[in-house]
Amino acid sequence: MPRQLHGTLAVIKTQKGNSMIKQIMSILFFTLIFNGCINKVSNKENNKGEFTLNATLTNIPDSTLFYLKDKAGITLDSTFVINGKIFLKSNLNSKSPEELMLLTMSPEFIYTLLLVRNEQVSFKADKSDFPWGIDMIGSKYQDNAEKFNKIEYQRQLLGKDLKSIYGSDDKVLSKKLKTLSDSLDTETVKLIKENFNSYAALSRFKYHKSSFSTEELSILYKKLDNELKETTIGKAVKLQSEFPKPEVGDRYYDYSAMNKNGETFSLSNVKNKYMLLHFSSLACYHSKLSLTELKELQSSYIDDLEIISISTDIDKESWENHVTRDSITWNYLWDGKGNYSDAYVKYWEVGTPNYVLISPEKIILERWFGYRDGIIKENVEKYLNK
Repeated sequence: MPRQLHGTLAVIKTQKGNSMIKQIMSILFFTLIFNGCINKVSNKENNKGEFTLNATLTNIPDSTLFYLKDKAGITLDSTFVINGKIFLKSNLNSKSPEELMLLTMSPEFIYTLLLVRNEQVSFKADKSDFPWGIDMIGSKYQDNAEKFNKIEYQRQLLGKDLKSIYGSDDKVLSKKLKTLSDSLDTETVKLIKENFNSYAALSRFKYHKSSFSTEELSILYKKLDNELKETTIGKAVKLQSEFPKPEVGDRYYDYSAMNKNGETFSLSNVKNKYMLLHFSSLACYHSKLSLTELKELQSSYIDDLEIISISTDIDKESWENHVTRDSITWNYLWDGKGNYSDAYVKYWEVGTPNYVLISPEKIILERWFGYRDGIIKENVEKYLNK
């Protein structure tokens, strides 16, 4: 799964049990019951400064339940497919375009992404067009986003072709897929640079930040219009341009945010200890898997190691639920900026879980992405057991 979708999709896939029951109850209450004339009346009835989505779908059964979610994973609206059509709406409060996800989880998981404001959007699509082959009308922001979606659609189609050809040879298939991915990533970066003064390009930039130098970002930032400079994304680009990517051997960057007690905590508060930064989120499956190992390390090296988790959750309640659900006893910091958190930006992180090990002298010793059993102990104990 592409790293950029990991957190979002994980939010969706972890909604089970009581939360799902509550969600279904909410859906039954808010579901819009409409008939075949909906397309004729929607423009008149919904031209009230709110976002609306009309879609005609093929090869997706009636009674399939679709959700409209924001980037924090919160459901904005939901409805069933009736006569091959869906209609959803929401009042988007942000002055900037918002990244939304349209998805269904049953009978199978399919989705697509939107970049929209309060405007009327519509499309016709077959199931096979999801997620990247959908052509929407009604939003100039989505039109710009679809320039990037076309590249992802190539990845989707060519990836299927390669799997059908090399499916029995894992090594050759992996090599071919990597070559394809690298080539399309190069196209995406080129498109980002050419369209940098747009919400669509900036929203993609965070997944490809490592392809830019601080000098290049400084030049590109100056080309942004004032509206984009004032957005969370624009401010993150400026911060990124001021902090070169810290590599092993470089000095750490300080960071301050709220801890679980509602107090401001700074990395610079830690004295004479190793620090392990753990970039995490409530919905990240591998972040959760790593917690047992982190708890063992904290217990074994309480005097020598300070574990500091940094939340990439936008929603404060999600962060608080993470602390409670997983009985996290160390500092778990949150600033509500998600992937644009100051720490996430300064350390040039992409995806979760990510780890940075820092010496008592505040020098970066190790950096790694992802989790497998034993990897944290392996990377930490070789310093603590000297």
